[in-house]
Amino acid sequence: MSAAPVRVLTSAGQPAEARRITEITSLPPVWALEDSIEWLVSGMLPRASVNLISAESGTGKTWLTQAISGAVAHGRDFLGRAVQQAPVLYLDGENPLYVVKRNLKDLGIEAHDQFRIWGGWNDEEPPRPDDARITSFAEATKPLLVWDSLVEFARCDEQSSTGMREFMKLFRRLAHVGATVIVLHHTGKSKTSKDYRGSTDIKASVDMAYVVTGHARQGKLHRLEMTPFKSRIAPGEKFAMEFREGQGFHAVEAPKQSFDAGFDPFEVVRNIVRTSPLSNGKQIKETARSFGIGKNTVDHVLGSGEYSIMPGKGNEKLYTLTAGRLPDFPDPRVGEVGKSEEGTG
Repeated sequence: MSAAPVRVLTSAGQPAEARRITEITSLPPVWALEDSIEWLVSGMLPRASVNLISAESGTGKTWLTQAISGAVAHGRDFLGRAVQQAPVLYLDGENPLYVVKRNLKDLGIEAHDQFRIWGGWNDEEPPRPDDARITSFAEATKPLLVWDSLVEFARCDEQSSTGMREFMKLFRRLAHVGATVIVLHHTGKSKTSKDYRGSTDIKASVDMAYVVTGHARQGKLHRLEMTPFKSRIAPGEKFAMEFREGQGFHAVEAPKQSFDAGFDPFEVVRNIVRTSPLSNGKQIKETARSFGIGKNTVDHVLGSGEYSIMPGKGNEKLYTLTAGRLPDFPDPRVGEVGKSEEGTG
């Protein structure tokens, strides 16, 4: 899986012109494709990807996503993470103009010609992801595109696997031409919809997925936690932040995640090594620690026979996945097996 648009390279390493594939034998070899992971927001949002942010209604997911959008448009760090500046188009199907203007003021987001918001107050309703104007904008500018929210634009039953699969494909097409997509969604009330409600094809169609929980103070937005429940590109990280009026969100220490809370150390370590091959034991352990996985557990996993060891400097050992093994692209949470094809909510 690549988080950047794929281009064919010539033998001289230069991009080749795209051409229609008329025969199977004309498919370019994978080894000739340029493939790299680039981050729009470091460690949080890969470029040219489809991302889901879900939360219970009223938690603060719109505030969070507007803050991310403002950071991207202005090219400012977000929660201490490096941000690549890009044009932003926020398609708002839920909020009235006065709410949007209040949020921007309280988040400290100044006007910028790279940040456009298309809401119901405009002469025309914000369009769906298959609109030709959206595709043209995505191809030309490689922007951040936000749809708030899924239910407002899907025009199908969110429990329908067929309908949601076809709708989610529209976001993938935009990612293929270079856009980074965020789709806002809601959680449900049942145990099977605590991360998101609706068809499992919603989760299957995205690269990164986060559920947002909030802690209010005196009835007002105060603290948010952003927890990954799918991470196809790299091991997901948990983010915690506090809201300060007029300044936006500031990073705070996230609660420790533990294996008992649902992270499989074998899957997490495998993802770390797959994403950063030739890492040494210390580097792997530092990353695994953010998931609550201890040093002894990492040593046990690295000694499982799944990894090849190469000598580094001095006594340093460098780890890669054993040749011949097909690396997984796991969701680092356990307990997904056995879920029905349709969620509830």
